[in-house]
Amino acid sequence: MPNAFRGMMPLMPTAITHAGDLDETSQRRVIDYCLASGAVAIGHFGFASEFHKIGEQSRRRLIELIVAHVAGRVPVFIGVTAPATRIIIDYARQAEDLGADMLMVSLPYVDRPDADGAAALFAQLGQAVTTPIIIQDTPATSAIFTPEFIARVVHEIGQIRAVKAEGADFLTKTVRLMALLDDAVQVIGGAGGKHLIHLLRMGVTAFMTGTEALDIHNAVVQTYLVGDEEGAARLYFRRLLPYFMFYDDHSEELLKKMLHRRGVLECPAVIDPPKAPPMSEVEWRELEWVLERIAYGRDVPAGF
Repeated sequence: MPNAFRGMMPLMPTAITHAGDLDETSQRRVIDYCLASGAVAIGHFGFASEFHKIGEQSRRRLIELIVAHVAGRVPVFIGVTAPATRIIIDYARQAEDLGADMLMVSLPYVDRPDADGAAALFAQLGQAVTTPIIIQDTPATSAIFTPEFIARVVHEIGQIRAVKAEGADFLTKTVRLMALLDDAVQVIGGAGGKHLIHLLRMGVTAFMTGTEALDIHNAVVQTYLVGDEEGAARLYFRRLLPYFMFYDDHSEELLKKMLHRRGVLECPAVIDPPKAPPMSEVEWRELEWVLERIAYGRDVPAGF
């Protein structure tokens, strides 16, 4: 793995059939699309993957499929967040055994610990696995995952590789984290691509977003990284932000429907139950108007 990622680290959706079963053909197509779009790492079992709706048998099969199809071309990271600490440890061991290159960890979303309990969780992970770890901050964990807490865990647990900073005021948190960690651990951008251009200006070089427009996100990042800030800003404001106004409110639905529109996913359905009511006809009409104007789907990445 590179010392610092420079580019997109997408969290894939889980492809399903109209009957609700895993669609392995479409899942492989998502991987191919991510690689063709320039992904520097590929992940699964984040919120974009609807991880909390996936059963144990499907979970194992998905990890096997992803690791096998990526075949070492880029690192694979697997989310191991679960309702309780014991399950997180079990998921981490499973992902390590099945060949994951990194683990992405947030706090349990049912039995959520306090700061001392969170530190104990990472200590247990450090004893249970040797795979590098990405700390996943979220709006629900940001009060515990302060920059000072994360710096403490990095000092105590040797395999912390990166932190994805989100939650309240994540721009300020990102600046503070980068100052405290001093390049010892990479800070990764997230939030679906929100404030992507501003995070680049702060020194962030890698981004963990969904896959609905990975080529557009990657174009912004790579344009900036070669030194063209104005060019990156034009791409961000003209091609990313216009559709993001809808995506930010309907990410679960739009992630899959936009990829279906592009021919990546056979079925656009989310896994039951959906987290929000579907978009209205009026919203869809206006989104389609936007997608035509940003040329979404006309420039499918070469090789896909």
